[in-house]
Amino acid sequence: MVRCYWQVFCIGLLTAFVACGGAEEAPQQAGGGRRSAAASPVKVESVLRADISQYILKNTALEAERWVEIRSRTTGQVVAILKEEGDPVKVGNVIARLDSDGARINVLQREVAFREAQQRHDRESALFSRNLGSKEGFENAKTQLEAAKAQLEQAQLSLSYTTITSPIAGVMTLRNIEVGNMVTNNQVVGAVAKFDPLVARIQVTEKDFGKIVVGQAARITVEAAPDRGFEGIVKMISPVVDPESGTVKVTVEVPRPKDGLLRPGMFASVYIITETRKRTLVIPKKALVLEGAGNQVFVYESDAETGMGKAQRKTVEIGFTDSERLEVLSGLSDGDQVITVGQEGLRPGATVRVVGGSAPVASAPPGGGERQPEARSGRQGGGAGEGAQGGGDRNQRMIAMIQRTPEAKKEYDARLAKDASLAKDPEKLRAFVGEMREKGILPARGGRGN
Repeated sequence: MVRCYWQVFCIGLLTAFVACGGAEEAPQQAGGGRRSAAASPVKVESVLRADISQYILKNTALEAERWVEIRSRTTGQVVAILKEEGDPVKVGNVIARLDSDGARINVLQREVAFREAQQRHDRESALFSRNLGSKEGFENAKTQLEAAKAQLEQAQLSLSYTTITSPIAGVMTLRNIEVGNMVTNNQVVGAVAKFDPLVARIQVTEKDFGKIVVGQAARITVEAAPDRGFEGIVKMISPVVDPESGTVKVTVEVPRPKDGLLRPGMFASVYIITETRKRTLVIPKKALVLEGAGNQVFVYESDAETGMGKAQRKTVEIGFTDSERLEVLSGLSDGDQVITVGQEGLRPGATVRVVGGSAPVASAPPGGGERQPEARSGRQGGGAGEGAQGGGDRNQRMIAMIQRTPEAKKEYDARLAKDASLAKDPEKLRAFVGEMREKGILPARGGRGN
């Protein structure tokens, strides 16, 4: 009897072992080939040849070449305003007029006094020339004539001050008065600026001072148009060094574009180009890997066997840099594909798939049909542990289950594109599976758990 029970126990144990083994191998056989690791989603860009420049970068605010405050030169009431802010003006254009009645009456009075003085001077001069008048009378008449003339000119000048004009050509940028306001002598009533060209004044350290000369090219960007560059030229270099800051003032002249985008007061970045290299290898800055020593990138290499790709780490030597690109002196070749998104956390040789575009591959998947799921459970293939580090076979079984359900696979791929760690983090993967089960997308946990 005991022997019979022992045989039954052994047969049951063997049956369970075979069942587990068969279930574990089934996904491998369904895939028709070797199990592959979960592929991390990445984006790639080609190594290209382009011009890149070394530059000195400084930030400043754009200024008008000339900015003049317009002041009243007399006291009076504003009776007319002829120019508004934004209006173009020329030299001598009338900006505003003040009440001129009192000044005009004063001019008339001075004209009458001047004529009387002129007549008296003429009489005394005639008598003195014929020795009929005294020299003292002649001199007094001459003095009175000169005084009357000066008073007339002063009255005429005061009358002209009631008309406020622009001293330069440019654009009206400020108006401080309204019709009916009383203005006083030397009060600011407006401002005019010359916008073309604009200037950017920057402070350059003594170390960089020797790299700049008058006539040197510059490039200017503004926050209002971050993708657009404006040409400039070094116009002036101060002959003295500021003893407090140890810097030299450099003035860059910026021709104003026809669309009028550039305006005084705009915050600008000024790139003074010191050297340019033509047709050199360049890659995006975002391709650099922040982990490890030295400058490293991951290069996408197509895998003919899996139809996907591998990420290979390479050390590169960097030359010139600009705001978005790097010059590669060594380590890469023309046409290499560098990974620009998703490279953080990758291991050399990791399986990757390109999202957001077509991946360059050596050959299409066998049969030219739909690519097989990227992760399968099973014991074969060392790539499983590498592709899902920290998750092991348990991770692979969950991923295989997800891949078999189209709706779950679609949601999984969408989240994987946003968070590449989903395929490698067991906690995140379990949470995702639980969520899919709660929504009824994946079947509830059965006798064989994940």
